[in-house]
Amino acid sequence: MEHFDKWQEYWDNYLLNKYGKQEVVSDADLYFQVARTIYKKPIEKPVFERILDEITQGLALKSMDILVDFCCGNGLFTYELKDKVSRIIGVDFSSHIINTANQFKKADNITYCLNDGIEFLRNFNTTFPGVRPNKYINNDSLAYFSVEQLEEILKLVVAISGDNFHFLLRGVPNADLMWNYYNTDERKQKYLTDKANGDFSNDGLGKWWTREEVENACAKNGVKCMIHDQDAELSNYRMDILVTGQ
Repeated sequence: MEHFDKWQEYWDNYLLNKYGKQEVVSDADLYFQVARTIYKKPIEKPVFERILDEITQGLALKSMDILVDFCCGNGLFTYELKDKVSRIIGVDFSSHIINTANQFKKADNITYCLNDGIEFLRNFNTTFPGVRPNKYINNDSLAYFSVEQLEEILKLVVAISGDNFHFLLRGVPNADLMWNYYNTDERKQKYLTDKANGDFSNDGLGKWWTREEVENACAKNGVKCMIHDQDAELSNYRMDILVTGQ
C-alpha cells in the first residue's frame, strides 16, 4: 500500500528536526511547529484570516454548534474558532503538539485530546457520553491518512452524528495538480526517485489524493461530497472537500 506510517514520529519531532528547537517559545514557533509557513516564515496574517473565514463559511459555523477539530495540531486555528461555536473538541496524536495547545491555546470551551484520530472516533461516545458533534474540520491533514482510513473515519462520523453533520477536509493534495508542486526537474526527479524507493512521505507533504478516491469513500458510507480546487492564491495543488450527511 502506498502509504507512510510514521507520521506520529514525524510530527513529534518536526520542530526539532526542521528548526532545531526543543520547545515553542514564541508566536512564530507556533507556526513552525505545525508547518504553517511559506519560505520558512509564518504565513501572513491575511492568509491566516482567509483560512479561518473559509472554515467558518464552509462549515456554516453557528453559536450552538459542537465542532470536532480532527488533527488539531497545537490549536493555532482551533483557538480562533472558539467564539464561533459552543464547544470544540480537538484531537491530535502528537504529545509534543497537544502539550503546546494546552499551554498556549486553551479556552473554557476547548478540550484537547491526545489520541490517534481514528481511535478517538471509535471511543467518542464513551469518552463524551451524550455529546453529538454536528461540525468537523480536518485542516491540511487528510494527506496523512490512507483511503481505507478515510472510509473508516466517515463510517465513524456517521455513527456518531447520524446524517446531521458537515465535515470540511481542507488542503488535500490533489493528484491531478501534483506537477504544479513538483514544478522543477529537480523536484520532479526527487519525487520519482523517492517513489521508486518506496518512500511515500513526499518530504512531509503526504498522500496525493484523487477525486475518485474521495468520492468512492463517501459513496461507500452513503454521504455526499462537494470538491473544489483551492484558489491559486492559497495553493495551486490542493483541493477542499465538504462532506455532508444525506
